[in-house]
Amino acid sequence: MKSKILVILVLLSQFSMAQDSLEVKKSFKEVVSVNGYLKNMQTVNFIDLNAIGIDHLIHNRINVKVFLSEKLTASVGLRNRVIYGDQVAAIPNYGKTLGFDTGLMDLSWALVDKDAFVVHSTIDRLNFNYIHNNLEVTVGRQRINWGLALAWNPNDLFNTYNFIDFDYEERPGTDAIRAQYYLPGGMSSFDVAINRNYMNKSTYAAKFNFNTAGYDIQVLGGKYLDDIAAGLGWAGSIGSVGFKGEATYFITTEKATLQKDVLVATTTLDYSFPNGLYLNGAYLHSSNGLSKPINLNNEGSIVLSNAFGTLTAKTLFPSKDATFLTASYPISPLWNVSLAGMYGFGINLAFISPNISVSLREDLEATLVGQSFYIQQQEKMELLGNGFFFRLKWSF
Repeated sequence: MKSKILVILVLLSQFSMAQDSLEVKKSFKEVVSVNGYLKNMQTVNFIDLNAIGIDHLIHNRINVKVFLSEKLTASVGLRNRVIYGDQVAAIPNYGKTLGFDTGLMDLSWALVDKDAFVVHSTIDRLNFNYIHNNLEVTVGRQRINWGLALAWNPNDLFNTYNFIDFDYEERPGTDAIRAQYYLPGGMSSFDVAINRNYMNKSTYAAKFNFNTAGYDIQVLGGKYLDDIAAGLGWAGSIGSVGFKGEATYFITTEKATLQKDVLVATTTLDYSFPNGLYLNGAYLHSSNGLSKPINLNNEGSIVLSNAFGTLTAKTLFPSKDATFLTASYPISPLWNVSLAGMYGFGINLAFISPNISVSLREDLEATLVGQSFYIQQQEKMELLGNGFFFRLKWSF
């Protein structure tokens, strides 16, 4: 795997030097940009103090950009993780699951796969970006973010992300071709993208952005896996309160005859107080969601696994209706505290997450995150589990 990455970087560097031989000579730092981070995180999981699981994660990321010319840029993003502890030992085939790549290219490797110790590497960015006047084209593994809201993004057809996965700030990438055209004036743009996954299923869609009455509006449509998708999104304000929303309607095709048409929509309000306190609240409706309590002894465990694992634009949360609220406040220029929560009506599923972070220096941050999950079982709320995460992050 390392040899493949080395070949990629060498080829990019050689191509860069060939470009520069025709232009003004540049320094290495002007041609190649390298940044990333190194994180160390300890996790404690438990329901009660009779059984405590402890896991460790060493997480490294390297981002490389090579400016091949004024118009052409190549990007590589490498993610390395060393994971060991009780959870790795308790989950069968943990390394194989972690090393599974859903993209068209298999760029994920479990370098070490033991019962309680896994070393995993993946390339989640590998693309060429070309800009000429008002046209921008990106080819390869990239992040296509069409979402506008914070917690849930039904407009995000290409890169659905999980809000609960706080340790993956970059969010997933997809193997795609994307073209963006910015209309004169900078207030409107066309965006067209197509990707194909490991199951030879494609998503291709177009999005038109424009501004009217102080609102940024986006209208999108296309094919999402086995469905036809049509969506609408907006971002603006009501007075001093931010007002955003997204809605996508998924129409089943002949390939998905057992499925029903699905509407997924969310709206969100946010407000920043003069003292720095920030509030964000959202509501989600999914017509394919559950509206009654589930039995964890039956299908419930699968439902929860999907809800907090790999999401899709059609399945952002297991309940038909859900709400989200988060608040953050800077105690000082160095300290910040926040609290986030989700609640699924009907099935009565709750998630709560307190967070405190401190900047130890310009390139070093410490964070303590808590996560607790509850669900109704036999007419009472039961604790599914607690998790505490302590993370040190050094950026370079």
